[in-house]
This record gives sequence, C-alpha cells and structure tokens, in this order.
Amino acid sequence: MLILSVIVLLMTLLMLGMPIAFALGVSGAIGIYLATGFNGMLSQTSATAYRAVAESTLAAIPLFVFMAELMSQGGMARQVFNAANKWIGWMPGGVGIASVLASAGFAAVSGSSTAASGTLAAISLPEFRRLGYGLSAATGIVAAAGTLAVMIPPSIAMIIYGIMTQTSIGRLLIAGIIPGVLTAALYVVGIYIWARMQPKVLPAGERAPWSERWAALRAIGGFLFIVVSVFVTLYAGIATATETAAVAAGITLAYLVLAGRLGVKGILAALARTARISAMMLSIVVGALILGYFLTITRATPELVELIGRSNLQPWVVLSMVIVLYLILGVMMDQIAILLITLPVTFPLVTSLGYDPIWFGVIIVKLVEIGLITPPVGMNVFVVSGATGVSVAEVFRGTGYMLIFEFITLGLLLAFPLLSTWLPMMMVS
Repeated sequence: MLILSVIVLLMTLLMLGMPIAFALGVSGAIGIYLATGFNGMLSQTSATAYRAVAESTLAAIPLFVFMAELMSQGGMARQVFNAANKWIGWMPGGVGIASVLASAGFAAVSGSSTAASGTLAAISLPEFRRLGYGLSAATGIVAAAGTLAVMIPPSIAMIIYGIMTQTSIGRLLIAGIIPGVLTAALYVVGIYIWARMQPKVLPAGERAPWSERWAALRAIGGFLFIVVSVFVTLYAGIATATETAAVAAGITLAYLVLAGRLGVKGILAALARTARISAMMLSIVVGALILGYFLTITRATPELVELIGRSNLQPWVVLSMVIVLYLILGVMMDQIAILLITLPVTFPLVTSLGYDPIWFGVIIVKLVEIGLITPPVGMNVFVVSGATGVSVAEVFRGTGYMLIFEFITLGLLLAFPLLSTWLPMMMVS
C-alpha cells in the first residue's frame, strides 16, 4: 500500500506540473520518511544526493554536451548539413535524406535528440521552403531524424542507463552504432519511397557541381576526425567514456579556436548552455535515485521479481508487457525521466529472465526514442515546432509516416539480438 501511495503521489505531482526532478525527489523523500522516520529520510536523501553528483561517470554527460555546444557555436552542424545536401540533395526527397544524414552526423557528437532536432530544423527549413517541400513532411522528417541522437553514441540515454544499471557505458555506447545506422538507413529508404509516391511533397533538389561537393566534404574534415576519434577510442578500449568525452571536448575547442571559428563569446555561450542542460539532468538523476532508494528499502523490486517467478509466465510475455509499458510512458514523459523512474524495477526483472543487459539497454533506448515523436507529448515535435513556427499538429502528421520505420527497426532489434550485441562482444577489453 505504501509503494502504491508513493507512485500515485509521483503521478499526481507530475500532472500538476511540478518539475520532474522535484516530483521524483519529493515523492521518494516522503516514502522514505513514512518507511524509516524523519532522521532516516534526512540522512538518506542527503547521502543519496551527494553520491549521485559525486559519480565520476556522470561527468561524461556535461563533457559531451559541451562538445556538441561548441560545434553548434562553431557552425559545424550547418557545414554537415551543407555537405550532405551537396552530395545527395539532387535525389527525390534529397533534402529530407540529407537532413537524416546530417542528424546522424550531429548525433555522433551531441547525445541529445532535442539539441539535434532544434539545430537541424533551423538550418534545413530554408532549403525545404525554397524547394517547395510540404512543411508537414519536412518538419516530421527533421523531428524523426533528431531521435538518432538517442541511439548513436555518445548517447546521453545510454550513459544514464549504464549508470543506473552498473552496465559498461563504453560497451553500451558501441552497442548503439548498428541500431543507429540501421534506423538512419530505414529512414532514408522510407523518405525515398515517400518522394516517389508524392514527388510534389518531397521534390528533388539541384545537382551540385563536383567542385562544390568536394569543397563541402573538405570543410567537415575536422568534424569527421573528431567523430572517428571518439568511436575508435571507445571501441579500442583506449579510454573510458568519461575520458573520451574530456579529450573530445578539448580537441573540439582547440580546433575551432585555432581555425578562427570560435571566439570568447561563443565559448561562453556554449558553457552557459552546457551548465543549464547539465544542471537539469543531474537534478533529475538525484531525484530518481532518492525514489530508487525508497524502492530498495521497501523491497519492491525483489518482491516483483519473485512474484513474476511464481506466476510461471513465459519470459517473452513479461518482456512484451515491459515493452508496452515503455511505449505508454513514452507518449507522456521525458526520455531521461522514464529511464530513471523505471530501470530500478524493469532492469532486474528482465535480466532475471536471462535477457542480455546490453541488448535490453538498446531496446529500452529505442522505445524512449519512439516516444520522442509520438503524440501527445513527443518532445522532438515541440522542439521542431518552436524552431520553425510550424504548428505541432502539422509536425505530428509528418512524424506519423516515419514511425512506421521506427517500429520496423524495433522489430528487427527484438528478432536479432546480435544487431545490438555483436560490436560490444568484439571490443578490446
């Protein structure tokens, strides 16, 4: 009864509009108070908050965010889109396909889907308008393409999953490469088919001269070097995710400053945005860990695992129930909040049934990725709408078609676990 009361309190606070971090912390603290008394609540909440922010692996989040903000201030995102558009913008739906490829590239440095969506929406919309694209289709493509940052490393969602479940963050980040590339490839195929079916909605662009193509490719040489450096460092086991983030952020800063593309004003702007984003995320982590401690002392998770074990349900039935739960939560809540609230319960439950923790991480991240473009609270849709001025309803119409390919990818990842686990198994220990 106590556990149910705290869950109801949490849902009530969220529906009343309380920030997620405070809703998690308040409901968890009240639960601890009712279970252990005032002194227990005071000591545990303070200790939990300290342990959360003192976790060294969490430093990877602000470092990767800082790297992405530096690139954004230095104009790298615009150059990546320009290069993709020069090479394949002439195809049917070419600017849409270029947006997907640019989002995949920016995802490899941002880790944040909302940042990728907002940045690419502002950059690509003028080209969409110039060529006469349907605004619903154009904005829907950009919103969906932005979700690639949730899967492709350095994924903040993967880092949070690793911290919450004590799973290797390096292996989780590498595990997201094939699913991320697969998602992007299916998006490209889907947009091409869409353009063939409705050429007036997704027309072809102009064919750029080869000189312009090579010039655009040379312009992103520094960006490609940084991205490849991150992947190689992680895959070869040269450094941890946090160390990789620190080195990558340092290289990015040095490159942009030496190239004359970033000044003091841009650095300060990147630092300010990094501080805001990181403070928000760390606050949510603290609140979630307080609630997680309450679930621990009340033995909610072990009892649920034991209950499932006694019920004799098939593992695939339990997994299906978990998937449905995440799909439902995805249309109502932020991706990070979903992970932090649910993982203390779902992770031990699913792994007790014999499922691989790396594979489960990829599946969960894919599920919260789908939620980012699913009505009524698809975060990417609202970000793109705000960046472009196109109504939320119109953007949602565009994402409806793209969701087909998200679910195809999800089905493939469920059917073929090696898509998620093969690269981590090949990593240098």
